[in-house]
Amino acid sequence: MDYTTYKIIHLTGIATLALGIGGIMAGGTNRKTFSILQGTGLFVMLVSGFGLLAKLQLGFPHFAIVKTVLWLVIGGMPVALRRLRIPIPAGIVISLMLVGILAWLGVMKPGLW
Repeated sequence: MDYTTYKIIHLTGIATLALGIGGIMAGGTNRKTFSILQGTGLFVMLVSGFGLLAKLQLGFPHFAIVKTVLWLVIGGMPVALRRLRIPIPAGIVISLMLVGILAWLGVMKPGLW
């Protein structure tokens, strides 16, 4: 596959993850469906993200390590918010901040140029 295809798949995974986490945080009645969406989005993002790295022939640079760690944090957000009893508005702000950092890392690729 070419770079653009991987990127489209990656962005679709991000949208799927957002739907899943949004539904979970909104307290949707069908929590299982939203959890499946979150897991599917995370998996698609992981596979396509590593596909992008392979296509760019970058190896595993520092920004990719940080993105992988933040990917794990985003994956655990719904559970952490529920167990720590963090209010939904704070969870939304935290999620948006993490997504902004992830987007910046993906676009700028700090440390490479």
